[in-house]
Amino acid sequence: MSTPYIYQPATGSLSHAEAVQWFREQGFDLVEGGIDNTSPAQVERILTTAEQCGWSWTPLNVNGADYKNYYQQAEYDGRYPGYYVGNRPEKTLEHFLCVQLLQIQRQDVFVDLASEHSPLPEIVGRLMGCSSYSQDIMYPEGIHGYQIGGDACAMPVPAGFATKAALTCSLEHFESDADCRLFVELARVLAPGGKVCVIPFYLYHEPAVQTDPTYSAVHAVPFDPGARLFAAEGWGNRHGRFYSPRSFIERIAEPVAEAFTFDYFWIRNASELHPSNYVRFALVATRR
Repeated sequence: MSTPYIYQPATGSLSHAEAVQWFREQGFDLVEGGIDNTSPAQVERILTTAEQCGWSWTPLNVNGADYKNYYQQAEYDGRYPGYYVGNRPEKTLEHFLCVQLLQIQRQDVFVDLASEHSPLPEIVGRLMGCSSYSQDIMYPEGIHGYQIGGDACAMPVPAGFATKAALTCSLEHFESDADCRLFVELARVLAPGGKVCVIPFYLYHEPAVQTDPTYSAVHAVPFDPGARLFAAEGWGNRHGRFYSPRSFIERIAEPVAEAFTFDYFWIRNASELHPSNYVRFALVATRR
């Protein structure tokens, strides 16, 4: 039986080398190092693999002036000085692109899924004037003001509750079949015409999962059968799924095809805005 999901759990007693050895003794074909899905060669390979599966890409070139204007209006430095200090360019770019792709309006009801301590719900509510909620499994269960606690795959809200939703750096952490169950739940929770944005949309040319083995060894974390497992030393998370285009189709797009249409985006210039930026792909699913 798998352990409950914890985003940043305490490390176990094993060193990285010991944890890697433990996985190999269990029969895992482990690759040492993190997954590269950001280098130009890998991006091209992913784009080509997706096109072979029938995907059409919408290329995006981020307008640097628009991003800077959003950053200033959101007041990250003044209101959230401690938010991802070492990774702020990437996180704030994800937020900006999410707002742009969802085209959030005053009349919308927005939910930031697996929000943890993200300022995005507050920013969206303040700048767009809409009702804005944060949701996370780590919150107390139930609805408390604008905070929704509990499993995102079984939210305590009525059908058609939301019109816009976001998964910013979070879908990859939904273990076992939770990603599949999440989209079934989103088909219920989103009103017709509603949208959910997944950014970054973590893709690779083959099904893969990234783990920090010091967090996942001996804890029975459920890794997808057939997925290549990468051991990322110091990453600090136990599970991060990278879909292949085919595995995304099989796990999510085909099972909910009657409920959603999918649009796929390629962010072409993220690293030009800041060299640490790693977002390359995004997804918007629209409720039929």
